[in-house]
Amino acid sequence: MRYLIGIGNYQALDDSIGLRIAEAVADRGLERGFQAIELGGNLLDLVHYLGEGSEGVLVVDSARMGREAGEFAFFTPDDVVTRKNVGGFSTHEGDLMKVLEFAAALDEPLAPVTILGIEPAEIRTGSGLSGILEARFDEYVAAAVGFWPAKR
Repeated sequence: MRYLIGIGNYQALDDSIGLRIAEAVADRGLERGFQAIELGGNLLDLVHYLGEGSEGVLVVDSARMGREAGEFAFFTPDDVVTRKNVGGFSTHEGDLMKVLEFAAALDEPLAPVTILGIEPAEIRTGSGLSGILEARFDEYVAAAVGFWPAKR
C-alpha cells in the first residue's frame, strides 16, 4: 500500500495544510492506489505506515523552506536538515525529521518517504488557511494526487 499522510495542526492556520489536503483527497474520492490519512497529534504514529507492506509514503506538511509563501516542493528526508529546536524526543514536539530518524533506528526496512512541503504564509492560532494558501489549495491537492501514477 502507498500512503498520502497529511500532518499539522488544525488550530494553527497554514500549519493545517497537510491535514486539509489529506481530508480533501479522501472526501473527493481521489485516492487511486494509495490511502489518504490525516495524522494530527502524535507524529510517532507515522512509524506504523513506514514498515513492512508499505510501498511508499508521501508526507504533506507546511515547511519553512525560504521560498515565497504558497510555493511548494517535493523532497526527501535526505535533502534537508531540521532547524527545529526541540528539547529531546517527545510526543509533543512534532519534528518529522526526528520521527524518521527514530524509525530508521528501529533497524527494520522502511518504505521510501517523500515530503510535499508547502511554504506557509501564517502560522498562528486560528482556524482555516491564509488567503495565499487557500487560493492555491486545489493546486496542492492535484500535486499530491499526481505524485504517484494510478495503479492498474
